[in-house]
Order: sequence, then structure tokens, then C-alpha cells
Amino acid sequence: MVIKRIFMLLLSVFILCLPFADTLAFTPASQGPTCSLPQEADGSEVQVELEAASIFRQALPAKQAEPVIQNGEPIYFSDFEADGGGMTGNLDWTYGTYAWVGATCYTGTRYPPAAAYSGTNMWGTRLNDCYQNLGNNQGYASCINEAPADDSILSFSVDLTGYDDATLSWWEWFDLFLTWDWAEVRVNDTPVFQHCGGSYVLPTAWVQQTADLTPFVGGVANIELHMMASTVVNYTGWFIDDVMITGTPTVYETYLPIVVKD
Repeated sequence: MVIKRIFMLLLSVFILCLPFADTLAFTPASQGPTCSLPQEADGSEVQVELEAASIFRQALPAKQAEPVIQNGEPIYFSDFEADGGGMTGNLDWTYGTYAWVGATCYTGTRYPPAAAYSGTNMWGTRLNDCYQNLGNNQGYASCINEAPADDSILSFSVDLTGYDDATLSWWEWFDLFLTWDWAEVRVNDTPVFQHCGGSYVLPTAWVQQTADLTPFVGGVANIELHMMASTVVNYTGWFIDDVMITGTPTVYETYLPIVVKD
């Protein structure tokens, strides 16, 4: 792309000078090639100079770093049909083919999804059975995770270098025993989304959720889905499918000004 722009600008200079072919002479200049045109009536000489030296520098000067924003593009996507999408789960998080059994659920609390959001594979807290009463729900009253290391964690990493913004989205079936059981999404140890507080709402459909990853662009985002449970009641769980991250890349447009000197 840069080479094309250089060629177009050189061509512009050539076309500008072409009517004066008899006097056309490209000579090296400190900042780029120049061509001399016939003298004006007052004897002054007109020069057209293409300042191209900066294009060969490793770092672009500030005046040449104009960001051009393109449409958002997918950075990561997985529907989990081929594999687990590069994610790692511990404790209750389980990947596989959905085939609900629900043998260990608390009495009268079985409201699982009829199927995965798409296909047959997905991630879930125990996937085909209700989650365990692990007693790792510290912070449920304040929504401040007091011991994130002992949670059921589903994690993966995405490089957001070269993006101006980014958004995480996922489809979920959420059936936890709020307010005592709760969940959150953390990025680089910072909460960006929570299911915390409030009252229990019986799930009836898959819901798409989003979280803003813009504060983490420019480097690697370590994304973790944390699920925390009490010691008494266990509901169906947290099911995740069709996870996507999109972002707007920053493209630095290099411009080469044509300077007319008289």
C-alpha cells in the first residue's frame, strides 16, 4: 500500500513536469526528488519537491501518523463445534456435546436449555448436570470477588495489539441461585461484567451478552469467566456458546506532501 502511494505521488510530479519536458531534470534532494520548471517572468524558478524520505524511516513522525478507522472486524470466534475454542476450564467448567442428565440437582430446580445455542457442543458448568456446591461464593453480598483463584474459571487469551477498541460477546443460558451463587467475567484481573445481586430469574431463552474490552487494547487480554457457588442449593448452571471478539484496527495512513517552491 505504501509503495503504491509513493508511485502515485512520483507519477503526479512527473505529470506536473511533463509539459516542460525540454527542461525536465530530476535531481537528488535532501528530502526527496525534485524537478525544475521554466523560470517565471521575474526570473524565479519554480520547483516541485516530493518529500518522500520519511516513508523509509522505521518510525513515522507524529504529523504522518493519521489513524484511518476501518469497520470492525472479527478477532476471535468459536462456536465450539470443532474444539473448545482454545479455552481452558477448571473445577465445574466442562466442554463437550450437550446431552442433559441433571442427576444431582437440588429438588425442583432443573431449568436447563433444550439444546446448545448452535450445533451440539459448548461449555457449561458441569455441562450435563447441575453445578457443585463448592462453597466458593465469597463476595456475593458486595459483588467484590474476595478469592477469585478458587472459582470455577473458564479462560482464554486474545492479542488485541493494533486495535482501537474491542468488544467481547457471547450467548449464554444462565441459571444460578442468585443472590448466593454468582458469576463474573474478568479481563487481566479486572471485572468487566457481572451476574451479581438481585433476585433469581428463571431462564427461558438464550441471551447474548457483551463486555467492553477497549481498556485492554494494545496488548494481550487474558479473559476469564468465573462462576461461584454456595454450599446448599445448586441450579442448572452457566452455559456458554458462540463466543466472539470484534475490534476496530488502527491503520496509519502515510501521506507525502508535494511542496511547491517559488
